[in-house]
Amino acid sequence: MAGSVHRGWKLTAALFGVFLVASVVTSCSNSSSSGGSGTTLTATIFVQNFKYNSVPTSVASGINTFLFQNQESFPITHEMIPIALPAGKTAQDVIDGAKTNGAEDEDNWLHIGGDFGAVDTGAGILVSLNLPPGNYAFACWQTGTQSGGDDGPPHASKGMVTEFTVT
Repeated sequence: MAGSVHRGWKLTAALFGVFLVASVVTSCSNSSSSGGSGTTLTATIFVQNFKYNSVPTSVASGINTFLFQNQESFPITHEMIPIALPAGKTAQDVIDGAKTNGAEDEDNWLHIGGDFGAVDTGAGILVSLNLPPGNYAFACWQTGTQSGGDDGPPHASKGMVTEFTVT
């Protein structure tokens, strides 16, 4: 049952024409107003202390460009995967699923346009998404630890999930 729902979401996303254009960016300033080539940034989002910062609560439907930066004070890899939240689901459901099912829970959520890729401390990535109206979240299922290991719980289980709305 869950597999057929998952495939149905993929078809829905394909029908909406969601697409992803990504380019890796390093040493980008938080005050940047464009991502190069005349691209206007929707938001510059950064992670510190296993928390997304500066995520807008709402963005307009259509093409949105986000700069994601890993600004942790220690070496670690993070990601910012855009997912669709079905009606009645919230960021807390994503967190709870990651706590219960570990990194495998990632497959229970529809990825929108791919992901922002793995970004090491000090690096960033620029991604444009064509988003239809709805509820979404950014989530990280990387398993790196502050002490340098990579066998910890998924970061989503630590609360590294942030919800936003597209109007």
